[in-house]
Amino acid sequence: MGRKGARNTRYKVKNRSRDIDQIYEDVKEENIVRRIAEATEPDEDLPALGQFFCVSCNKYFINERTLLVHKTGKPHKRRLKALVEQPHTQDDADFAAGLMKDDSHLRNKKLATSAQQQNTPLITSLASYACAE
Repeated sequence: MGRKGARNTRYKVKNRSRDIDQIYEDVKEENIVRRIAEATEPDEDLPALGQFFCVSCNKYFINERTLLVHKTGKPHKRRLKALVEQPHTQDDADFAAGLMKDDSHLRNKKLATSAQQQNTPLITSLASYACAE
């Protein structure tokens, strides 16, 4: 049994972090240097003057040890896993709703993501090994 309104804490603006698509843009190679420079500028209002920052989670930490503990934690690992694949765009939503006729950019996106999957040969080799026994 949960407390009253337990599901609503997920949606409170006070605890809201940056969305995946915003962080995905920050993590790109051309933007990451600029984002780290912005985030680690000394600021008296932030913990440890803003020197210890996790880019993928958009969080500040009091010292390096807490940053390292955070990087081994489950929420950080979930965020990294979510950042691996490209976030959905408005074009994807329009195509899914049937508002867009041209799907050539979506085909290219699907081909790029399928080419990046490296676990496929391992899965097929394990499946063939299981069938042989």
